[in-house]
Amino acid sequence: MEPSSFLNKIQEMNETIDLLLEEFKKSCILSKMHPDNQEYQQQYERIKTGLNQVQSKIASMSSDIQKNVDKINQSMLLLNVEIQKEKERNKELKRKLGIIENQSNAASEMIHDYTQIYDDRYLRNWALGLSTLLCIATIGTQFRQ
Repeated sequence: MEPSSFLNKIQEMNETIDLLLEEFKKSCILSKMHPDNQEYQQQYERIKTGLNQVQSKIASMSSDIQKNVDKINQSMLLLNVEIQKEKERNKELKRKLGIIENQSNAASEMIHDYTQIYDDRYLRNWALGLSTLLCIATIGTQFRQ
């Protein structure tokens, strides 16, 4: 059953109980004041029976609510198991993705490192060439004098 239907039934029972309790107060006082009057006694018994019926309906509805709660709990346990499985699967997939990303990062790092090494060596070779020419020019000017 839906929660709204339970709420409607509870509201109806509350209204019924309120009316029965008002009548019960009056009939109880009258039946105790006039124990020999059959009409008051019958009215008192009828209201007691009505209260007992409402009480049994409340117990029945409480049982139905408990059954629904148990069903929901069972569903939640199954969902929790599924969530745990998916979390493990997600963790495994993230681990695999991390390995792939790290390899990808390692490859791009190697490419970056090689270009950096190439640039450094290129600049060093030019510096060596220019410094060699500068040394030759300096030595040449020293020996000419």
